[in-house]
Amino acid sequence: MIDDRMQRFSEIIIEHSQFPRHHGSLDTPTHEGHGENPFCGDRIKLQFSVDADGFINQAAVESVGCAISIASGSLLASHLHGLSLEQAEELFDCIRVAITTGLLPEQDEELGELAALAFARRYPSRVKCATLPWHVLKHALKGNTESVTTE
Repeated sequence: MIDDRMQRFSEIIIEHSQFPRHHGSLDTPTHEGHGENPFCGDRIKLQFSVDADGFINQAAVESVGCAISIASGSLLASHLHGLSLEQAEELFDCIRVAITTGLLPEQDEELGELAALAFARRYPSRVKCATLPWHVLKHALKGNTESVTTE
């Protein structure tokens, strides 16, 4: 069961790294964040737009780096649509815990393909790669325009 789960997680990471979703820029984002991991070269630019009702209606990410970083950014941008700013912050907290401490099998269904990010925990040197886009999100949610770094 665990091996099947890790295989599924690995396939999701590979798919999102080879074919990232929502890759690019928005014409008029309401929020933007940047981040980098200076030791491995991962770089992320996240943009999203919030509508008048306070919900994210568009998201785009530009990322350069390893497969896990690119996949994490792709998964992030794919799952922001339709969330309120508060829900996006709650999602950050949930994913940070999943990546740094792992998931229980029953959480897989709740998080859907985002659960694949827990795969990074098996490789401690890749945890920063997986969390970088999410820390960029947290800064962008707060309107912080300073570049996020993993160091």
